[in-house]
Amino acid sequence: MLTNLGTIQKIKQLLTDSRRILLVTHQNPDGDGLGAVSALAQYLKKLNKDYVMFCKDVSPANYQFIPLLHELTTDPEVFNQNHDLVIVMDAGDLKYAGIDDLLQRDKFKTLINIDHHVSNNHFGDINLVLPEVSSASEIIYQLFRFWKIQLDKEMATALLNGIIFDTGVFSNSGTTLSSLQVASHLLNIGARHMEINKNILRNKSLSLLKLWGRAFERLQYNSSYDLAFTVITLKDIIECGAEPESASGLSNFFNDLAGAKVTLVLIEQPDSIIKGSLRTTRDDVDVAKLAQSLGGGGHQKAAGFSVSGRLVYNKGNWFID
Repeated sequence: MLTNLGTIQKIKQLLTDSRRILLVTHQNPDGDGLGAVSALAQYLKKLNKDYVMFCKDVSPANYQFIPLLHELTTDPEVFNQNHDLVIVMDAGDLKYAGIDDLLQRDKFKTLINIDHHVSNNHFGDINLVLPEVSSASEIIYQLFRFWKIQLDKEMATALLNGIIFDTGVFSNSGTTLSSLQVASHLLNIGARHMEINKNILRNKSLSLLKLWGRAFERLQYNSSYDLAFTVITLKDIIECGAEPESASGLSNFFNDLAGAKVTLVLIEQPDSIIKGSLRTTRDDVDVAKLAQSLGGGGHQKAAGFSVSGRLVYNKGNWFID
């Protein structure tokens, strides 16, 4: 249930008054950010608004069934154009969004920040940050309901995709009574859940499974920190014919591992960047705090970070060089 009524009304008024709107989701886009951007873009399209959808990175091919994602641009030139309104969704800060060095204050009037991460630093002129909500997509759903916007099956598909992604198919701590009720309503509207299931949950290619095999082989346990961890190098990704973002699901998979409080997956990216994904099922562990200490953020039980360097194997151990 939304309680930030003043903020919600301001957002609606800005959407109504603005003529040119820039919608942004975070770099290395996932199902939730893409679902939220798609649903809001569909709404703006119905209002005949001039909008642009931006992400620093290309969205994975298996998400192309989500409505309007063919319009998503990675061209930074859009930040040299004037906008009445910029809306950033599903990002704890502008760096994670990938636009900290692109956003120009003199090119837009208002910046809106819509997010559900507890580590969000409230970077917007207007901030709608709801850590108790499962996903950015669920926040967009709640906005539509509050504004009495009639959802169609395409908007419902985008939103359900986001909720399914961020709740780990209703298996992680983001799963709440509200998220289940919202999903039920979206299904009743006509959300294409079978297509979500096919593209998001059952899309494991041979190259991906080969890559995961290397991660399984390297899985180690550190008893000092009660931590299970594994690594994937850029060489692994290239040799297996996979994409860097294709390994992102590993952290959720390893979260079911018995006997460890925390799981960590380190994935080497191009340009000497290493992405870390932290997961826990324990109520007495907060991986968001650990991620924040490394320049990242997220939720208590699911968080991530990025550091500069490369993964190096030496004398039976992995190091970040």
